[in-house]
Amino acid sequence: MKELNTLGSGIAGDAYTSISQPIPFADGKGTIERLRKPVSFIAAFALVCLLIFTQPRGSDKFLMECVKLGGFLLVFAGALGRILCTLYIGGRKNRELCQSGVYQMCRNPLYFFSFVALVGICLAAENIAVAAIAATTFLSFYRAVILSEEKKLLRLFPETYPPYQKAVPRFWPRAIPLRDSQDLRINTAVFIRSLLEVWWFLAALAAVEALGFLQSHGYINSFSW
Repeated sequence: MKELNTLGSGIAGDAYTSISQPIPFADGKGTIERLRKPVSFIAAFALVCLLIFTQPRGSDKFLMECVKLGGFLLVFAGALGRILCTLYIGGRKNRELCQSGVYQMCRNPLYFFSFVALVGICLAAENIAVAAIAATTFLSFYRAVILSEEKKLLRLFPETYPPYQKAVPRFWPRAIPLRDSQDLRINTAVFIRSLLEVWWFLAALAAVEALGFLQSHGYINSFSW
């Protein structure tokens, strides 16, 4: 986990613009990138099973309510963050090296906000143990995904990516004020797709509430620890 954020902070010059650069050659996805979606679906299914069939016991009710509220806030923060990322990079991935907006804070904000929402869903279910498992699994697998994507970006943007890579953290955002002021071209198809993806996070919150109701009324027999 420590290696995810080993790079320093600070961008030299004007970091509020996206650097356009022609793609020198067609570049396919690596094996780990091709596996990203299927592995994510399998992990999501396993996570759902854990949330359904496990339930913590003996926890302080007030503490769990605070955990639940924190989970809801994290899900909303993750959803809004992903929408913000799409405004900057939607439809321009692998065509422009985006260094503006949230991409000044870290190089992989889409993955970071997905991580935030994922942990939030588990906490909203009042299951801290599953949240820890989900966080560890996500960080382990997506570190490999990010490293694979970095190799591709170095080939696509050999001049602009190395200084950006050196200046901006890989995963954990640095705290800097966002004073971005620019006109953005928005690919509506990509933006609508991102809204649908965010919808799944919000639907997960509704499912968590339904799951809690079913468990509390004995409709689902959960293993308690």
